[in-house]
Amino acid sequence: MTNSQPTGANDTSKFITTGDLRAVVVQLAWPTTISTIVMTLYNLINRYFVGRLPNSDSALAAVGVGGTILMLQFSIGMGLSIASAALVARFIGAREEENANIAAGQGVFLSILLGLLTGIPLVLFARSLVGLVGAKDFIALSTYYTAVIASSSILLFIYIVATSCLRGAGDVKAPLYAGAIMIAVNVLFDWILIWGPGPFTSYGVAGAAWATVISRFAGMALGLLYLRRSALGNCFVHIAPKITWIRRTLNIAWPAMLQNLMMTIPMMAFVGILRMLPSPENTQAQAALTVAISIESLAFMPGVAYSSAATPIVGQNLGAGFADRAAKGAFICAKHAILIMTIVAIGFLVFSTQLASLFTNSAAVAGLIASYLVINAFSEPFLAATMVFRGALQGAGDTRFPAWITFVCNFALRLPLAWCLAVYFSYGTIGAWIAMASTTVLSSFLMTGWFAIGKWKNIKV
Repeated sequence: MTNSQPTGANDTSKFITTGDLRAVVVQLAWPTTISTIVMTLYNLINRYFVGRLPNSDSALAAVGVGGTILMLQFSIGMGLSIASAALVARFIGAREEENANIAAGQGVFLSILLGLLTGIPLVLFARSLVGLVGAKDFIALSTYYTAVIASSSILLFIYIVATSCLRGAGDVKAPLYAGAIMIAVNVLFDWILIWGPGPFTSYGVAGAAWATVISRFAGMALGLLYLRRSALGNCFVHIAPKITWIRRTLNIAWPAMLQNLMMTIPMMAFVGILRMLPSPENTQAQAALTVAISIESLAFMPGVAYSSAATPIVGQNLGAGFADRAAKGAFICAKHAILIMTIVAIGFLVFSTQLASLFTNSAAVAGLIASYLVINAFSEPFLAATMVFRGALQGAGDTRFPAWITFVCNFALRLPLAWCLAVYFSYGTIGAWIAMASTTVLSSFLMTGWFAIGKWKNIKV
């Protein structure tokens, strides 16, 4: 163990482990809240650009199907970032600076390795994958979109691991700055490449893909720059693979990856169920889902922010030996997230039609978007609890049982229920929306109950 941590890192860790918990929660959550607001605005602007193209239904559906495929890869990257953040938080809390730097360095190495291992197959088999998920009339468009973005996989993985390590160390401002600049770059190039204003050429959906690649490069560069300037600045001397540390990291990462995949794969299958609906409702439903989830991310913002705050609070307080304080901090995060997400959900109920009409010229698609917002508004407070307690458990390194909860709710229950309601009983798209909302509520009860039991307090990392 070493106590040679930079003063700034010591001050942050001391604040997280001994400061007023409500102040800690607010200080950790607000930069991520701003970051998620910016991310949400980007998603909405991106969908607005694509939704105003002449072939908007097919363009939105192509982006939605491609995005669903890419979420498979993102799930793996997030699992790695969760493990790296959990280790960094635990070691920072225990004042073990060298171990924290090793954990971050091995995270960067694994991000490069996994970026290659997941990106190459996505590029090579993009057409088969988008066809499997649900692309039909727009398969060529969705294939190109998926393959181009997948070619920048290493950039994405390094960015999310670097920023997660910073959050694990208690630095939530640097990820905010990196994310905001990355998104600003993306929006700028979306405008130039999708619409082609003035002297520029419009590339439509292809332009959206290349804008993402450019912004990922900016995000990676900034993530590494901020990591170099942080308390984890020595991590770069530990990038060479260390088998013991790789195993240690993957021991936490693989259940988190599995948990994320159990959210992503069912979403792919969910899109496939929508494809079973009669034409043209199937394409309209896929387009509506793409936009509706982007709008719903307005509600995700506090969930993501307070989940991100819960991770270092739990991890560092466990590392410092304050398990009860860790639990109390997580419950404060959950209360804040539930309150804010409930307010946003009320906004969905009141303004669903107006929000939907902003993103498409199709009355049918707008109607399906509005129905999604109304139905899922009732599940948003429950989703808040799920997100925060998942983040808290990740901070403790508890990723296995939450993975089972996600499997049961999103895979074993949601998909059969969606098929029964949407296809078998002919409730169509509305039935699919109901299946999604109801299983979200169940997941909340299970995740909250597991956290309350408290077995995470004894997990060793």
